[in-house]
Amino acid sequence: MTLDPIVSLSVAVAEAPGSYAFFLGSGVSRDAGVPTGGQVFWQAVGELYRLEKQAEETPDQEALGEWLKETERDGLNYSGLLELIAPDQATRRDYLAKHFEGREPGPTHERLAQLVEQGYLRVFITTNFDRLLENSLKARGIEPVVITSAAELRSAPRREHAPCYVLKPHGDYLQETIRNTPGELEKLEPGISKELREIFERFGIVVLGYSGSDEAIAATLRSRRSRYGLYWVARGKLSEGADKIVEATGGRVIKRAGAAEFLTDLQRRLEVFKSHPSGHTPVEVHDEVLALIRAGDTVGLSEVMRRERREFSDGLSGVIGSHRELRPSDEGNLLSAHDQILPLLERRLASLLPVIAYAPEAFAQEVRSLTDLLESQPLEGGYTAWPELADWTTWWLGYACGAFALLEEAWVPLGNLLQARYTNRREKEDVPLVTPWRESVGNEIGQTVMAKFSSSNWLVPRWEHLVWSLRECEVIQERWPEFLRGEKGPRPALTDFDFLVTLYEGIRGGAPLAHWTMGDMEGVRPARRIRNDPRYRSEVAQAFALGTEVDLVEVAPEALSRLQRVPRSWGGDEAIRALVPED
Repeated sequence: MTLDPIVSLSVAVAEAPGSYAFFLGSGVSRDAGVPTGGQVFWQAVGELYRLEKQAEETPDQEALGEWLKETERDGLNYSGLLELIAPDQATRRDYLAKHFEGREPGPTHERLAQLVEQGYLRVFITTNFDRLLENSLKARGIEPVVITSAAELRSAPRREHAPCYVLKPHGDYLQETIRNTPGELEKLEPGISKELREIFERFGIVVLGYSGSDEAIAATLRSRRSRYGLYWVARGKLSEGADKIVEATGGRVIKRAGAAEFLTDLQRRLEVFKSHPSGHTPVEVHDEVLALIRAGDTVGLSEVMRRERREFSDGLSGVIGSHRELRPSDEGNLLSAHDQILPLLERRLASLLPVIAYAPEAFAQEVRSLTDLLESQPLEGGYTAWPELADWTTWWLGYACGAFALLEEAWVPLGNLLQARYTNRREKEDVPLVTPWRESVGNEIGQTVMAKFSSSNWLVPRWEHLVWSLRECEVIQERWPEFLRGEKGPRPALTDFDFLVTLYEGIRGGAPLAHWTMGDMEGVRPARRIRNDPRYRSEVAQAFALGTEVDLVEVAPEALSRLQRVPRSWGGDEAIRALVPED
């Protein structure tokens, strides 16, 4: 299985911010309207043609190419052409300045500056004469140290002391230090060459928008020996010079449509890495589990699920441990705990969804891991509310998995969830794993998080948070969008599952709070299906472990009558009536 090299680059940049230097060519200024070296070349060829032919019209590029052959100039390149039409340095500077003046930084410059602002990047090498990168940095309050000559290098602050460092080995268009001709590009100033070599050796290198055509820099790149990698971002096939550099350095090629697209992708992956430091994003975990199931690799699946159980348990313990001495009523502490735990929940859910849908026989062990987690929480030390995070997280996972299982009609996993019980270590009671309500700090977290969206007096904040967080869950959006179909998103699936949870507890003699009663006639839908669909009724009865001798239609009305009625509304009566067969 091949891996997009941007994945390993993202991990490297996230793990060691500032360890990679970005080497920029003219392609990074393309989206700012600055022509690339190739575009400048053909513009100059057109100007040369008009001057020599004394013509007003410029032929197309193909015709210009033929004209170069006719005039025995077909071996002419960008730097050679500039030397031909502008033999002195001052004229060349003036000739090129027209391409840069009046330009504003483009999306690529802005994304690069943003990565500097976030602390991921610090060192740049650029062969560009323009100042668009510097302007973008300054607009964000970042004053870069810019080196365009050996003289500046000698007087500038040391590279390691600069908040941002930009080395321009080919000079700057506002100074008469630009290097463009074959003679100028053949050999750099000794001080600049030494500095360039040190950066190539000490940093990983990401090459962006550069062709690799000038030999002085290309030779230095080819000879680099660094413990960090080299990544070359390309739109298509590499040039001959670039290909030699990649081959000599063991570099890796990242194919993207453009520099801005690459940086957008990198930025997104770095943001993901903040939430998932291990590098295992929820979507990647989901696809890994699904691939193992498809391959029939039970050993591999077992190992990956064991890893996911451990990652979730260790992550939860880490959050609890880091908050134990903090007051849980403090909004900042609650939000901090939430922001650390939600990625853990999303990743764990991502590992469970393919199992529920395609390997239901393996789900029982995952349910046992949740009950084991609840029974192993320590009771002593610090604020005792924080261990209740285990209550909230298992409740969140139980409801998310249950709603998904019901949507997929995965009856075995549904039965695993409904029948699972654990011993509450405080009260020493045997209680259900999936129950509509367990007192925990999760309700306070739900209240705090949902307050960011509205000032509503949420009746059951963590229920509203559950609906919101599943709607925002990336792995559901990308892999199971049917779970979110319609304006209500995941709410119908959640309320249908909650209906079964409360019905099951009611049959067992309990009187639980029913979230589905907060909606408008939400209980009617599953009640009618139990009444009208014998197959569905039979599957539900088996998930309840009631056996075939119990008729759900007969026992359900009494069970539902025991439910706690939510003050906002009450849909229980309608659900009971929906269960009664029509005459």
